Amino acid sequence: MIVADLSTIPMGTGTSASRYVSAVYDVLKEYNVKYVPGPMSTALEVDSFEQLFEILEKANKKLAGMGVLRIITTVRIDYRLDRDISIESKLRISKMS
Repeated sequence: MIVADLSTIPMGTGTSASRYVSAVYDVLKEYNVKYVPGPMSTALEVDSFEQLFEILEKANKKLAGMGVLRIITTVRIDYRLDRDISIESKLRISKMS
């Protein structure tokens, strides 16, 4: 399992981004991946790098289709090989600190 943190910023679209955030969530729902919205980014669980980048590409294309001419996408990836991880397991660890 890969846990990733995604932030997509539509440039030149004004101060409200809610409709673009909603559009990205629609893509996540299409892929039936678990995701947790945050105030500045969204955490998601995916099975592979291929799936993650397919989602990123589709989300960016969806925003482009909405007329966005510049999109800044930031992704942080936690790819742990020694044990399974999930959004929940990472939250449990952070609450213990």
